[in-house]
Amino acid sequence: MRSPVAHEEKTAPFSRSLLVVHFLSFGLLYFGLAQAVIPNRVPEWFPGQRIVGAFLIASGTALAIWALVYFRSWRIRAKLDQGHQLATGGPFRLIRHPIYMAMNLFALGTAVWVPTAFEWVAFALMVLGSDLRARAEEKLLETSFGEPYRSYRARTRRFIPGIY
Repeated sequence: MRSPVAHEEKTAPFSRSLLVVHFLSFGLLYFGLAQAVIPNRVPEWFPGQRIVGAFLIASGTALAIWALVYFRSWRIRAKLDQGHQLATGGPFRLIRHPIYMAMNLFALGTAVWVPTAFEWVAFALMVLGSDLRARAEEKLLETSFGEPYRSYRARTRRFIPGIY
């Protein structure tokens, strides 16, 4: 069955403004890393924390690659061009926003690897930015694709399969 196709170009409202939250979270993430790693002051919370952090970062990377390979129309802003198809296969059959979830996993893994206040604030901002951007994108997709998108949304969770 062929995926629904957008008939006109549309952009999610406030998509540029919502990017600021993600840019801010990435800025804090890297600033916090520099503050902890360069002077060699990385807190040790539990044995194996770097292994857990690396696993989360690798999982986020793998999810992002899978989503980007499957969904070739990816953009920084939530924008649909005429002829844009609704993605419901690949990682999108498990969660509606795999790229945002990948960024969340990357930030969580970094916060576990280097557990400083900067990293945990950056992680919280990343999750907030992902959720706000996902909600704006969902409004755009519902407007463009109607019932097929509502049906997809009803059976597929936003970030965590079966939970949220």
